[in-house]
Amino acid sequence: MPILLILLLMAAVAARPSHAEVSPTISVGVFSGRYVAACTVVSQSPLHVCTVAGEDIGTGWDGAPAELVRLRADGGEVRLSCPTIDAEAGASSWGFDSPTAITIAPESGPTRSYRGRMVVTAREGRLVFVNEVALEEYLRGVLPAEIPASFHPEALRAQAIAARTYALANLRKHGSQGYDVCDAAHCQVYTGVQDEDPRVDAAIKDTEGLVVTYEGKPIHAVYHDTCGGRTAGNETAWPGSSALPYLRPVLDGEGGQAWCARSPRAVWTRQASQEKLGNALARFGVQGRVTAVEAAECDENGRPKQYRVKTAGGEWVILAGALRSTVNAGLGWDTLPSADFTAAPNGDSIVFAGRGNGHGVGLCQWGANEMAKTGKTAEEILKHYYQGVTVQRIYGGDSAPSQTARPPAGAASPAG
Repeated sequence: MPILLILLLMAAVAARPSHAEVSPTISVGVFSGRYVAACTVVSQSPLHVCTVAGEDIGTGWDGAPAELVRLRADGGEVRLSCPTIDAEAGASSWGFDSPTAITIAPESGPTRSYRGRMVVTAREGRLVFVNEVALEEYLRGVLPAEIPASFHPEALRAQAIAARTYALANLRKHGSQGYDVCDAAHCQVYTGVQDEDPRVDAAIKDTEGLVVTYEGKPIHAVYHDTCGGRTAGNETAWPGSSALPYLRPVLDGEGGQAWCARSPRAVWTRQASQEKLGNALARFGVQGRVTAVEAAECDENGRPKQYRVKTAGGEWVILAGALRSTVNAGLGWDTLPSADFTAAPNGDSIVFAGRGNGHGVGLCQWGANEMAKTGKTAEEILKHYYQGVTVQRIYGGDSAPSQTARPPAGAASPAG
């Protein structure tokens, strides 16, 4: 199991300076949020198909066939038909292996292709897909969906290490559903092979096995698009979370200029109806039209931690992250791009003037890109955004992170 392998790898790191050689396997629930009752499984090379019990029904076909296997959900069973068998076969689970990517084409909606092994089961009349893939291959399908591939190579390396760490820290997040993580944003967006990019592949290869640890354990290496010049503490962004020592607010810039100032989302303005704001915030007990939203408490860098919401009927103090997520859920996901803003009434509306995009905790991607352009290494970038951490290799690779060469001064950047 992946979680056991990671525990063994981390134990090996603690016991001796050498590291393991094998990339662990991670199981990813794909097609999250989609109802798929039937699909076609396609591969451009021989496709090995077997039941979960190991019963072999064939090793595929030569050439580049267009439609190899058809699957459909039938209650809790998966029914399979293919050219090598005369009648439809049923099993609780089917496994698919191929030397090349395996393509899943649902009867409707986008098609996706994946490296590694695909296991298909059925639940309540729909197909459930689990991609079992080496962690390094998984990252090839994550990074292009989470950060622009045009960013500076050192920023991409920092992102690769953060994404690898986040995956390891969140193994078994969906254990009750039969896999480690899903392919949606809260687990890291994963799109398989379709967005793979050689620039991202190079960053993953350069950082093979490197993770960010705190007191010997992989950290919850969250990241976001743009911090607006100051990051947030995790307890400010997510209600009920305890303050983590490595996710402390940090200033992001030099000489009064934010590193992420070049982001198209560094500053923003939005407007929302006072009445609709009141309705959206009713879950907090807010009653009536919102007449004012003011910072009630700020952190050491001036970023609001809590807001005071006022109506004719009273005042309510709401955690910054909770206010943002609730307003976005009620009025649209981009109503408040971040939880760092000032607000002022304007007629029957409230005008928000904010900075940054995303939850604001941990690695700022646009800030990392600018830091990389100044000559900062991936390790230096990570240690800025994650306080008191260590970057260490737990498998693969030939050199320690401290031996990674800095890019030469004035080196050309693909980010321009």
